[in-house]
Amino acid sequence: MNRTQAALIAALTTLLGFAGGYFFYAHTMARYDAVSSVCVAMQEAVRLQMLAPEQVRQLGMVTGSTLKRDHRAVADKLSISDHSAREASPQSMCSQFLLGVHQSR
Repeated sequence: MNRTQAALIAALTTLLGFAGGYFFYAHTMARYDAVSSVCVAMQEAVRLQMLAPEQVRQLGMVTGSTLKRDHRAVADKLSISDHSAREASPQSMCSQFLLGVHQSR
């Protein structure tokens, strides 16, 4: 194997590694990051009394409507299944926000 072949193989391997990493992140970790960020924000807003617990679902609905209209990819990251929506805990600020996003139009 000469240097040209080795360089070509290294370049292709690097390109495939970046593509694979991007695909993995975009389809798995990006959703986790989005949900984690929203959950922490909602919990802190309620803890600091910036938002009443009863307002969290409403905020989710307003946010979901805006995201579905203007930022579909982000809205998809915050989507939950119908089963998860039925099982959403009334005490969980995260669940209530995601339920609001789910119920938005």
